[in-house]
Amino acid sequence: MTNDSNTSPKFLSSLPSQPITDNIVKQIGESDSPKIRGAMGFPGSTPGTIEVFLLAMESKTHVVVFDPTEEQWRVYDSFNTEDMTHDEMVDHASGIANEWLAESLSDRIAAGEEE
Repeated sequence: MTNDSNTSPKFLSSLPSQPITDNIVKQIGESDSPKIRGAMGFPGSTPGTIEVFLLAMESKTHVVVFDPTEEQWRVYDSFNTEDMTHDEMVDHASGIANEWLAESLSDRIAAGEEE
């Protein structure tokens, strides 16, 4: 998957070094930034936490994930959304999010056991 730091949203470094709540994702999506079109979180392994969310920007959507091994947020994948409907964008991002959730399951379980 792409992890192009040149396209990573700058605010990622301001996110806490832990999964966040849906309320924080909502605040990101409703921010005053003209580049941000919206954000949507996917349920995490613990109720009430978000470990992956999509960030819809002007012409690109980023699937942002919490990397438990690095204890930081990063862009897992980005894709062009200019020719997609909203539903197509959400479906595509959901597929990517589910892929990451499956791939990272053992790391997320191990990180949860260390707490």
